[in-house]
Amino acid sequence: MTPPAIDPRRARLALFGLVGASFADALGATMILPVVPLFLRQDGASYAEIGLVAAAFWGAGLLVGYPVGRLSDRLGRKRLIVTSQVVYAVATAAFALSPSPLWFLALRALQGGAAGAANVLAMSAVADVVAPERRGRAYGSLTGANMTGTIAGPLIGSTLFTISVALTFLASALVALVVGVIIAWTLPRRGAIAAQRSARHLGAAVFRNRAVLGILVASAALGLLIGMYDTLWSLLMHARHASDFEIGLSFTLFALPFALGSWPAGWLADRMDNRWLVFISLVAAAAFAATYPFLPSPGWLIGLGVFEGIFTVTGAPARLAMLSRQVRPDEMGSVQGIYGSMQVGASAVASALAGALFGVAIPLPFVATAAVMLVAAIGLWPLWRGVDGHPGRRPALGIAAE
Repeated sequence: MTPPAIDPRRARLALFGLVGASFADALGATMILPVVPLFLRQDGASYAEIGLVAAAFWGAGLLVGYPVGRLSDRLGRKRLIVTSQVVYAVATAAFALSPSPLWFLALRALQGGAAGAANVLAMSAVADVVAPERRGRAYGSLTGANMTGTIAGPLIGSTLFTISVALTFLASALVALVVGVIIAWTLPRRGAIAAQRSARHLGAAVFRNRAVLGILVASAALGLLIGMYDTLWSLLMHARHASDFEIGLSFTLFALPFALGSWPAGWLADRMDNRWLVFISLVAAAAFAATYPFLPSPGWLIGLGVFEGIFTVTGAPARLAMLSRQVRPDEMGSVQGIYGSMQVGASAVASALAGALFGVAIPLPFVATAAVMLVAAIGLWPLWRGVDGHPGRRPALGIAAE
């Protein structure tokens, strides 16, 4: 069942709100991203324990992604996004008062659940307000805004970290509350738009659709990379004698090509075969991951990170646009939840293993992740044979047709 149309001006305001929220969300989250592993290490945590704390973040996102997405198909996205931002803010602020590593684990899990829910809901909300033929550009705009926030966040966080650990976490919490206000003001409140298929039947339809299944494989491969980087990048930079400023700068410059190139990448996703865009981005990301641990200095790591962004920017808009064009409107939240769960589940596994592997040999987790990503990319060839990934020639609402 198709949801009632939104007034075009209200839809534009909603998209602008989602873009602004994406920027602020990334700004607040990445303010603490480079400093959390260092903060834990300074407090006496081992590399394996740092990995477990990172895994708690992704594991919580895995648990909430699908249930929250499915609930949003029934209740609407707005209230759930605002609630997730409040939870994230409270958990982040509590880091400033955390007395022990056990609290770090619990609070990072709360952060992960809230962040995972917010991401699924925001990606679903885009499909509520944007026509299918323009979703590549819409998702590209969100990705670009997210990466623009990532440019400023790590530098701000690293600077605040040198002044006060507590100030870093409190500032990040405040930004999360700002995101909640933006969403509350701009996003239309929408209720359920259709009766649902059962979870079992929906899941069967998703995994029978080869186009969607390939996107889920790509999402899981990317999740491995994200989980590994979130756990180890700051530690790799530190092992190469990088300063706190250089660590923050590496996150910023990595995000720059995404900030500048995400809208053009979305434009390509609305015009080119999305399968090629996804495949190229996976192969490029794997190649860079395998190279990083063999570079001798922070300068090399920072410089190559910029090139990685240039070669991999096409991936996110293509994956999200291709997925959204295969899904019925009344099941968008549920399918985005499955998509997000695949990614954060893989990130949780990578985070849990990465710290221990890093303790054995610095290159080991990077090379292992790259190898799995290459296998996933090669596996897309037989999976997507006969699937038309061009947006202009797609079968309408593929899951609905199953």
